[in-house]
Amino acid sequence: MKKATIITVAFLLAAAATIFFANRKKSEWIEEKRFQMATVTKIILPNVRGSRAALRDAFAAIDEVERAASRFIPDSEINSLSDGKWHKLSPVLLPMWQKAEYFYVLSGGSFDPTAGNLISLWGFGPEGVKKEPTEEELAEALRLTGLNKVETSNDFIRLPLGMSLDLNSLAAGYAADHAAQVLWKHGISDFLVDAGGEIVCSSKGKKIWDIGIKDPEGENETTVISISNGAVSTSGSYANFFKSGSNSFTHIVDAKTGKAAKTSLLSVSVVARDGITADGLSTMLFCLPPEAGKAWAAGFLNAYPQFSAMFIEEAEGKLRVTKDEDWKALEKR
Repeated sequence: MKKATIITVAFLLAAAATIFFANRKKSEWIEEKRFQMATVTKIILPNVRGSRAALRDAFAAIDEVERAASRFIPDSEINSLSDGKWHKLSPVLLPMWQKAEYFYVLSGGSFDPTAGNLISLWGFGPEGVKKEPTEEELAEALRLTGLNKVETSNDFIRLPLGMSLDLNSLAAGYAADHAAQVLWKHGISDFLVDAGGEIVCSSKGKKIWDIGIKDPEGENETTVISISNGAVSTSGSYANFFKSGSNSFTHIVDAKTGKAAKTSLLSVSVVARDGITADGLSTMLFCLPPEAGKAWAAGFLNAYPQFSAMFIEEAEGKLRVTKDEDWKALEKR
């Protein structure tokens, strides 16, 4: 599944193996990849009795999220919601919608899951035709944008006819969570799930997973963090954009104006307790003006101790990296 934000987290598996496989043989671990959600997913877990069944069910859980939330699958659940009728959200889609409502309120409307028509208009949806829209086209798409236009009742929802939801900024993180829950149910407590760069990991021991965040303008890692339990997400604008004349347009669309967002930010990386929270927060913080996002993150850190963030922006032709103290504490020395 293509995300509304581009994930640039990369595993440093060799570095992780130095710690994770200490005093163990590599053959004691399984690493398997699949092509899901229009990207490569990966799961690493111990090679013990029942692991193969756990692996099969975990990948099936990711497929389940894709079938529910992908706008790129014509008959997906999320695509069925645009007919103007009441729908009962499935147990898979409902948590994503509830989280999207939460981030909409938290961001003051900057994070808006109803911007599907705008995203498609700029060519970053299923249609994939990248172009600069006219003012008339923007006005029509904005008419069908706005979470305040959606009716809800418990787990039922009704969108205005023609409105299109886009939950891609949450789906990959949620898919990783969904797979992790399956692994825990199978009794697997040491694992790493990568849903196209949305990372959820678990460990009974010390911090053993090393995760590198790439330099947005180069091949070198900007930082490497070590975590044992939690999630990591990165949202950025530099990998998915198009040029029209002398202008460059990124896939990050301002749901209030309909315009492609302009920002000095290149990426925002977040560590949080679970994948859907990390995924949503990295997107939300990227949508905010850089200084506002950093100020918000600093305040949120006090209320949410499992949260930390790193901002990378381009200032006067140079990269400027801002990290909170909790992020620095996670960095590999």
